[in-house]
Amino acid sequence: MNNKNKASSIVFSIYILLSFYVFGGGIVNSLVAYRTWRWVGADEFPKFHHVDSELIIPLFVIFFFLSFIPQILLFWFRPSVVPKWMVWLALLYNLVTLISTITVQIPIQTKLDQAFSLDLIEKLISTDMIWRRIPMFLLAITNFSMLYMAIRRSNK
Repeated sequence: MNNKNKASSIVFSIYILLSFYVFGGGIVNSLVAYRTWRWVGADEFPKFHHVDSELIIPLFVIFFFLSFIPQILLFWFRPSVVPKWMVWLALLYNLVTLISTITVQIPIQTKLDQAFSLDLIEKLISTDMIWRRIPMFLLAITNFSMLYMAIRRSNK
């Protein structure tokens, strides 16, 4: 195994690890956490939301941003069976998630920092599903396909 193959294996493995961690964290946050916000009292919600936001950064947001590093490196260092177009597709899904987070989700979260709003929570849930969970699910399928290709090739 030459140095490029070793680097490709390492970069690909780190990317898969980070991307599946982010996918799992995002699904739990979206399908569990956001939905429970409906039942936090209006008086308690600002403090609750503040603590929740502080915890999500080190446990999720940092890993989401870190996942872009090996993802971009995959253009040069990836298993030879993984086509470049799949890396582009994965990057597109990740960018849709990032852009929607910045343009849709963060403004809603900022308003929720001020006060409890059931309407805003419902908007957060619906826009999260469309603009973040669906692209992240498609990203997970793409990543799984790349992983399958690499494993299948290694077993030959």
